[in-house]
Amino acid sequence: MVLMLNCSYKAKDSNTQYFLELLKKELGSEETQILPIRQVLHDGFSEFVEKLQQAEGFVIGAPLYVDGLPAQAVKLLEMLLEGENLSLSGKRVYVVSNLGFYEGEQICNLFDIVRNWCDRMQMVYGGGLAVGAGPMISTLKSISLKKGLNKDVGKGLERISDCIRKGKSMENYYANTRIPRIVYQQAAHMMFRQTLKENGI
Repeated sequence: MVLMLNCSYKAKDSNTQYFLELLKKELGSEETQILPIRQVLHDGFSEFVEKLQQAEGFVIGAPLYVDGLPAQAVKLLEMLLEGENLSLSGKRVYVVSNLGFYEGEQICNLFDIVRNWCDRMQMVYGGGLAVGAGPMISTLKSISLKKGLNKDVGKGLERISDCIRKGKSMENYYANTRIPRIVYQQAAHMMFRQTLKENGI
């Protein structure tokens, strides 16, 4: 069983959930389970730990917040560090992260945070998939991930899913959309203006 953790606190329309669902589909395993961190922190930590100990692989899905992990994800990792009698040594951990920045490479600090946590937990860092311009890609769901604008994202999903299935590690993969930067910037500005309007600003 592969356990995935959605570290976004959004109740709906979560880009992180979208990319984890894509990875789940790529894995093609009915045993893959996605848990929302909200549920884990509020009333399901013990159950989460049990599932994590039984899982063959663990995937942390998280958006980039201020060049790092969201606060709730940091809290959970600290809880696991402080936990007693956890048999997690040698378990492989992967990361799928998306960000609003155009370049996926800006997510490298988040990967380093998880890698350092794995070292302290005596777990194995299996590698990460970074998706640049994540919000734009998740809104273009009708576009194939096998070719065209989002081909690089599809290639990254194939690579990380193959490593998860085989229990191997990979180099961090930075997937960037082929949408022109200027088009992405214009779309982002339109979204910001709409959000301001909806909030009466």
